[in-house]
Amino acid sequence: KIMSDAYVAGGDPHAPLASPLYADLTGLPPILIHVGDSETLLDDSIRFAERARAAGVDIEVDVWPEMIHVWHAFAPMLPEATVAIAKLAEFIKAKTA
Repeated sequence: KIMSDAYVAGGDPHAPLASPLYADLTGLPPILIHVGDSETLLDDSIRFAERARAAGVDIEVDVWPEMIHVWHAFAPMLPEATVAIAKLAEFIKAKTA
């Protein structure tokens, strides 16, 4: 609650700009979500994917064991980050070919 309140700074936490969970997701392009199983936003990521899928969005969710928020930033020191970035590239190539 403290983090949420600080994030919205007095704004509406249910506004789409504050959280895409409350946005109209219709018409979004293909989405790949990488989320760690230790990620604070894991549950929100799953809920977002469910809502996007219900709106007809082509979406994939990969839950990575023992990964934290933005672990991709630790490439090349973290081997999982390097693999994740390669998977992102594969996804983009497949969806734009």
